[in-house]
Amino acid sequence: MHTDRSSDAFTSPKQLPAVCRDRGLDGLAITDHNVLAVDSSDELVILPGIEISTRHGHVIGLGVSEAVPRGLSADETIRRIRDLNGVSIIPHPYDLLRSSVRPHLLTVRPDAVEVINSSSFLHSVTWNRARKFAEKENYPMTGGSDSHIPQTIGRAYTEVECGSKDTGSILASLRSGSMTPFGRPVRATERFRKLFYAKRKGS
Repeated sequence: MHTDRSSDAFTSPKQLPAVCRDRGLDGLAITDHNVLAVDSSDELVILPGIEISTRHGHVIGLGVSEAVPRGLSADETIRRIRDLNGVSIIPHPYDLLRSSVRPHLLTVRPDAVEVINSSSFLHSVTWNRARKFAEKENYPMTGGSDSHIPQTIGRAYTEVECGSKDTGSILASLRSGSMTPFGRPVRATERFRKLFYAKRKGS
């Protein structure tokens, strides 16, 4: 999910504990655009993350210790994430209206492919294509809300099987594929709400 450190998002990090308690979430990954999130919480598991704008679309890095620069190729970005001992995920692949990597064109293998993204348009098409590709190529699969407003946090999520809630154990489970994606798309009213927040922020 994105916080208000992303120019197109409207959730304050201070809101996260209450929202997660309300929705039964143990934690989340903050992946602001080209800004590394290193938030911590006594109540939540928060994975450090970033969503990087590559020349070929967005790539998520989780568990990295520093920001990966934007503007690299998708393959080089995945290499940089690996060098930082992070987990690389291809978000919203095949999305027609957002900057999306086509994973079948990669020459460097990412750690996982997102097959459920709540914010995807034409989700029945894009989710199905992403899942078919991930199953064919034996990729671990994730789900994410890609939330930009508080109301959509947890709309899609990933259940991770691990023996501990520490970051290292969670990242290891993601690499090994010990997880299951779940979720549903955002509502049209929530898309309009995001536009309302954007207009109010710009006024």
